[in-house]
Formats: sequence, structure tokens, C-alpha cells
Amino acid sequence: MLVPLTAPTQIPAFSTACSHEHVFGSRALTALRAYGLGDIRARFYLCVEGGLPAAALYLSGGVLSISADSRATPEEIAALVQAEHVGEIDADQPLTDALQRLLGGTTDSSYFMVYRGGPQRERFPGLAPGNLGTVFSILQQSHEYYRQHLQYESWSADLRLRLSKELAEVWQLEVDGRPVGTGSIASEDDECGVIAAVAVVPEFRHRGLGGCISRFLTGRIQEKGKTPRLISGYNDVAELYRRVGFETCGRWGELYL
Repeated sequence: MLVPLTAPTQIPAFSTACSHEHVFGSRALTALRAYGLGDIRARFYLCVEGGLPAAALYLSGGVLSISADSRATPEEIAALVQAEHVGEIDADQPLTDALQRLLGGTTDSSYFMVYRGGPQRERFPGLAPGNLGTVFSILQQSHEYYRQHLQYESWSADLRLRLSKELAEVWQLEVDGRPVGTGSIASEDDECGVIAAVAVVPEFRHRGLGGCISRFLTGRIQEKGKTPRLISGYNDVAELYRRVGFETCGRWGELYL
């Protein structure tokens, strides 16, 4: 059964479902902590099967993020997607495949990754808290996704809210005074912190700068006593993170409708 999250008494079950898949689960839990219940900009749903929480869902800006185990019902989620005119779904690969069979659309896929290396204590010159306008410019130069799917106003409004509540970190890297790279701790739960949006502008790639940013963010998460996690945007990017100390731990999917 899929129901809207409307009462504080539902939050413990929602939090349990968020732990089924930590990357998208921490995204949902961080959004709940940022927006709370009743904010029209962010809506939350709980799937319960056999009396136990099977999935936590977070919907904002036409993007539905899902942390689910194998008991989640694709048909109910597909009905929600159609009713709410969702344009993008982020979930684990089996659920993404099941939803594509029901809804059509096109998919991207790559790896969930978890850090298994040693302590990261390095500090890198040129890394400082990011200016959101500068960071978004770097991301647009670096990733087609940011050029095609995101608008600065909505992206920055959400990020400013999370930053104001100390639920996220955004950093930028400068070389000779020029901003050339960025990276974020986008969300957290009690177990992990999620690294996201690591990017270096094309003309400064292949210098190890992305690795520097990733190691720095890994250390920041470790300082909180948490496990660093991330999703690699593409399979070849996963190899770069392996060099930092990350290992693959599953596959994620992105369904575009």
C-alpha cells in the first residue's frame, strides 16, 4: 500500500525504508529534514507491504527518488508517476527496469559505490566553500544533465535551504584564481554521507583534480563518523572512484519519461 507521508507518527517507518538503499534513501531523508511535512515543494510517500515499510519515495521538481526493497509494488508506484506527471525516476536497477516495463521511457544506469579505503586526512589548497552561481556554471560546463534538465533558480533554492540547515556542503576548487572544479556532500543519514556533483571543467581534466575533490569530501564525511557513498554517473567514471578507494555495491537506474 502506497500512502502520502502526512503525520509525524509515519516518520520512523519512512526512515526505516530510507535505509533500504542509502544513496536515494539519504536524499529522501535529508529532504524531509529540510522541508518537513506539508511543504508543496517536496512530497513524500511510504509504501507498506505486510505491515512493514517497503519503500520511501521523495517527489520534487518532477523527479521521484525511491529507496525500496524487493517488496515494493511497481504497479502502485507507476500509478503515482502517471498521476503526478513525473518526468524522471531514480531507483535501484531492478525497480527501474520494472517501472520501464510499465511506463516506457528511456534509462541510464551505472553503479552505487561505497568507500572501503583508509582514512582521508589530506587538505587541498584552492578548495573553499562554493558560490552557488559559480558552482552551477562549472556543472553546466561539465555535465550535459545540468544543461538539459536543471534550472538554476530551482536548483539553488533547494540547495540554499539545505545549506541553511547544515544538511549539505558545497565546495569549489580554484586553480590560479580560476574556479575549475566543484563537489558536494548532497545528503546524509545516520550511516552515510553522499558525495555528489563532482565536476571539473573540460580544459582542466586529466590532472587529478576530480580525485582531489573526491578525497577531500571523503575525509569530511569520515570526520562525522559516517561512511562515504556515491553514484557514479557513468561506468567509466566508476574506475576513477575505485582509484580513490570506492567499491561498487549495486546498480542504480534513471528512467526518463
